[in-house]
Amino acid sequence: MKIVWTFTNQRELDKSQFLDYVERKVFRTIRKYQMLPKNKTITLVKSQNLNTKVLKRILQTKFQVETSTNPNLSSDNLSQVAEDIFKNILEGKFQKKLKTNNPLLYLSDREIELYAKLKNIKGAKRKQDKKIQTLFGKFLKKNQDIELNIIKAHSQLNGNE
Repeated sequence: MKIVWTFTNQRELDKSQFLDYVERKVFRTIRKYQMLPKNKTITLVKSQNLNTKVLKRILQTKFQVETSTNPNLSSDNLSQVAEDIFKNILEGKFQKKLKTNNPLLYLSDREIELYAKLKNIKGAKRKQDKKIQTLFGKFLKKNQDIELNIIKAHSQLNGNE
């Protein structure tokens, strides 16, 4: 068994366990935030972005997925949302509410990139804010879950959870 992912609690996953973990996390997030439209047709923005391509591949296993200029789901992931929250805080802006149309909300750039590599999905990685990523890099050495903690703290402060 070749290990492809190790959690902070030292739990290890092989390829099939990791793929299953990512897919289950997406579907749990959809259920938690009731993202499924009444007609069960999901629309995503047409994009060459890796997040969008991974999300589309996962969703197509259970739903009809179309592209639209007015999508009902976002492909922003944990890393993007945490970065946006942190950037807004640094600028003195505080979002009122977290958008809850992101099925990838609890998956990081690293997890998405590994899933894409294991499934041979090609796409453009998201553009990162270098200043924030430098800060996150320092925090990540002490706290591997910094991005998740930022989202949880934001949600608690705004009564989203």
